[in-house]
Amino acid sequence: MEKRAANRKVRKSIAIIGEGLTEYRYVDDIRTTERYRFSLVPGIPKHSDVDDIVRMSQERLRAGFDYVLCLIDMDVIESSHDKMEHYKALKRGNPGIIFVESSPCTEYWFLMHYMPGPSSKEYADYDAVVQALKRHIPNYDKTEAFFNKTHIYRELKEKGDMARAIEISRELEDLRSREPEVYRSYSQMYKLFDVIEGIMG
Repeated sequence: MEKRAANRKVRKSIAIIGEGLTEYRYVDDIRTTERYRFSLVPGIPKHSDVDDIVRMSQERLRAGFDYVLCLIDMDVIESSHDKMEHYKALKRGNPGIIFVESSPCTEYWFLMHYMPGPSSKEYADYDAVVQALKRHIPNYDKTEAFFNKTHIYRELKEKGDMARAIEISRELEDLRSREPEVYRSYSQMYKLFDVIEGIMG
């Protein structure tokens, strides 16, 4: 009996909080596609502002999740100095949360699956990214109807190059650290897959 209880305790768990439907459905599709031996739990707050995302992440930490990740679209945050300073303060005040940023949005991570390498091309907003993404997924739309028809994680994994996307994500992080004014569009989604890889051993 004690052995079974111990086995239950060592099962790792990851909570991933995103601001909207896109992030939720992407993470949920990872969960159902991969059927990992650990628990992968997507979450979506009632409001899509960064404060609500962090509040929900804090709740997941208190609930005992081993890893809590916030998927953050940076377009709104980067639109003003005050919002950026507030966001930086939230990050400093929550060292237990792993912040995973995409600028301008999560769809840039999707686009990385079709990119040959890291690029300094800047995408001003969601519309600009989606215009490029539709060359590869013509019917892309962040709606329930689209995600019900298209398993987005599977689509990207099977028709794009996921290993290369992770590599580009990591390379852009390094390039941005040296030339932040040149490499303005980026996604840190490699952090999620690093956590998964770490658990998988």
